[in-house]
Amino acid sequence: MRRLPPSLRHRKRYIAFRLIGHSGDLDKREIALKLMDSMISLFGEVGSSYAGIWVEYFDGEYGIVRCYNKALEKVKIALSLINEIEGEKVLPLIIGVSGTIKKCKTKYLEVFKDANTTNGL
Repeated sequence: MRRLPPSLRHRKRYIAFRLIGHSGDLDKREIALKLMDSMISLFGEVGSSYAGIWVEYFDGEYGIVRCYNKALEKVKIALSLINEIEGEKVLPLIIGVSGTIKKCKTKYLEVFKDANTTNGL
């Protein structure tokens, strides 16, 4: 399989987010469907098809969404306007954006997970 030259490939961005307010177990698929519904309702099918959205990681509270660089602002808007998933009210908070998934995990997710632990205090 031949790869496209770097000038023709889409540059990607990774959005770290936290989902507040849900009590049940959610998986990546439910979040991806809700995000795509939000994108389609805001920007239409054509506008959302050029976003290249993919939920890379979700552990129940924190997650990472991949999108194309040119659609970054649209995806951030659509993600922040999600207000319910499977009948439960939720509040997504965008923690940060990075160019690589490794940097996104180390810079945003590990720092916030460590801050939530109390270490017995």
